[in-house]
Amino acid sequence: MRFESLTSYERSLKKLDHEIKNKVKIAVNKYVDFFEGGHRPKGLGLRRLSKHIWEIRVDLKIRVIFRLEGDLVQWGLVGSHDDIKRFLKHFD
Repeated sequence: MRFESLTSYERSLKKLDHEIKNKVKIAVNKYVDFFEGGHRPKGLGLRRLSKHIWEIRVDLKIRVIFRLEGDLVQWGLVGSHDDIKRFLKHFD
């Protein structure tokens, strides 16, 4: 499995406060472990939004969007539901 962070992901992550960044990193690391080992993490929401686009729920307000095609995971954006909606217009 290959992992790639898009510029939009890096920019959106930088805007978050330290506590939220840590939550995002923990959630993303759990899903990296899932992709590499097959053990689905408990307590975090993983939802398919379209054929190749997925969402991870970090907490009540924060989501992480990624594209999964073949063996490539592209981390797309960290943000609120509204941020994700705007981003998906151009990402999919």
